[in-house]
Amino acid sequence: MAVRVVIDRRRCIGAGTCIVTAPSAFRWRQGDFVKPELADESTVDEDVLREVAAACPTQAIVLEDFIESMEASELGA
Repeated sequence: MAVRVVIDRRRCIGAGTCIVTAPSAFRWRQGDFVKPELADESTVDEDVLREVAAACPTQAIVLEDFIESMEASELGA
């Protein structure tokens, strides 16, 4: 199982904890420098993404578990 990162921009206060913890996975959003965006989540392990989500002061970063698309097609989804 893998995870998908979702950033709730309404909850985000721009603390930057995600960028400090995983600078290769997150960056400041172009044109909106107080909000992060996902750069490349594949550059860090799932454990680091879980650490980032747990460290977010407003829980604006949510990890959604999902089954890889190939596995889902095998399951008939």
